[in-house]
Amino acid sequence: MGRNGTRSGFYRFMVLLLCLAAVVFIGTEIFQVENCIVVGSHTLDDDVIINISGVSKSDNIFKIDKKLVKTRIESSAPFPKVLAVSIKLPDEVIISIEERTAVALIPYLSSYLLIDDSGFVLDIIKEDSIPTLPIVEGIHITRLKKGSLLELAESDKYRYKVLTVMLEAVTEWGSGELINSISLDNPDGISFLTRDGISVYIGQAVELDRKLGWLHSEAYTTVQQSDQEGSLDVSVPGKAVFHPDPVEEEEEETLEEENTDN
Repeated sequence: MGRNGTRSGFYRFMVLLLCLAAVVFIGTEIFQVENCIVVGSHTLDDDVIINISGVSKSDNIFKIDKKLVKTRIESSAPFPKVLAVSIKLPDEVIISIEERTAVALIPYLSSYLLIDDSGFVLDIIKEDSIPTLPIVEGIHITRLKKGSLLELAESDKYRYKVLTVMLEAVTEWGSGELINSISLDNPDGISFLTRDGISVYIGQAVELDRKLGWLHSEAYTTVQQSDQEGSLDVSVPGKAVFHPDPVEEEEEETLEEENTDN
């Protein structure tokens, strides 16, 4: 019993000694932050991201609060997504981000909300300074906060889902420059107006890769170059039907007079 007690006391002493050594070792300058690297930034300034993160040189690398770093960055303009915050011994912190890209505008009072394809509000801008992006109509906002997702009424949750699905497809196809406005007044009967003045009926937000593909096809180019005004129906995947606008009465009378003269 005496020997066992002595051994147990010795082991406890050694464990305590190792813990104290580890604490001293961790607190040495060897583990102070020397480099902070931002991965994934393309248009953003790395120094701005690092400054927002709150990570500073001389910080102990083991005391970096990764969740706090993520929160600081994602809640500050320009609101990038933080994919990961990691450490590389002995003295490096790596912050991996994904930049948010503005893809559409939503009218709000006398301004516009600048949003990404997830419905995240990046900025609120005045009417006289809006960029060339599709304007989304039919979205009713209940609460607005810059730097967060759009908040819609419970009855508009389906409309919000349709919005994000539509914007993701527009982004994937790179169709934003071709579209002037998107109407979600009827989320199951989506339509939009191109910058060429052609009305396009999408219908439901399904098989959007095939439906939006028509904007980049020869068929659309033919419609675009024709003199006829009308609408393009692509609601049936794999099929596009152009409906010319009806001739106005004045134009019909003119045509009749010309035929009579002949």
